[in-house]
Amino acid sequence: MAQALCLLHANCQGDALRPLLENSPAFASRFRIRQYVNYTRQSIAAQDIEHCDLFLYQRLAPRWGDLSTEQMLPRLPQHCQAIEIPNLFFKGYWPHWSRDEHINFADSLLETLLEKVSPHEALTLYLRGSAALLGDAATLNRLAEESLGREEAKESDAPIKCAPLLRERWREEQMFITVNHPGRELVCHMADRLLHLLGLGGLSRSTRAGFVHPLEDFWLPVHPAVGGSLGLPFASAEKRWPIYHLQLTHREYTMCYMACRANNVGDFLTFLKNLSPDALHAATAAVGG
Repeated sequence: MAQALCLLHANCQGDALRPLLENSPAFASRFRIRQYVNYTRQSIAAQDIEHCDLFLYQRLAPRWGDLSTEQMLPRLPQHCQAIEIPNLFFKGYWPHWSRDEHINFADSLLETLLEKVSPHEALTLYLRGSAALLGDAATLNRLAEESLGREEAKESDAPIKCAPLLRERWREEQMFITVNHPGRELVCHMADRLLHLLGLGGLSRSTRAGFVHPLEDFWLPVHPAVGGSLGLPFASAEKRWPIYHLQLTHREYTMCYMACRANNVGDFLTFLKNLSPDALHAATAAVGG
């Protein structure tokens, strides 16, 4: 029996969901996946839409034009089953993460300090992490709750809900790798719920155990002071975080960030990907490490 066509229209979270589905025998025997990346505005071939039997999509607002959900769904064939999948985002661990034209994975607190004091002073104040600067426990808990609330609101009428699991576990284990890269528990939960919706029995233990998360090469470090205020057991000053081929402490990661800012290097992730141990030593030495 020929496999039916499944179109997966998603951001990088689709990269993590796809291998779980393809390694689930009940799904793999029934569907073949063709993946399209939504945030790059990759156009979907008309022939694929015409022959699509299962459309897995993250909701896109009208501003996305012909890729928006309101325009895409009517174009699908009548027999096609369309299922919305989550587009997860959580700032609870990283309350100062922001989008900034100067550098990717910007830290709004560091950027504010750099506008007011010298780089050395900014680094010292940031790493010291006083409650007056980073926010006290009540403030950080409120910000995390606001982020959780936004996820719950997004899922209010969605067929797959991940926010309850996030709310239950986010303090005891790290549920996100970066602000928009959910960890293995959330991705496995998503796959399990999807398989149940399709009547395919859920995610097997063997598939879950064999899952290699494709986005675990870069873990965004959590500030130890934030971890302390929120009671996170996985966010100590000594912890080394996987940063591509290296294992960096939060302090080392921050020094690399400062080195990029000092040299007007906006592509921080490429800098980290190419970082050698010698370059790390030079970067930390240059900013007072």
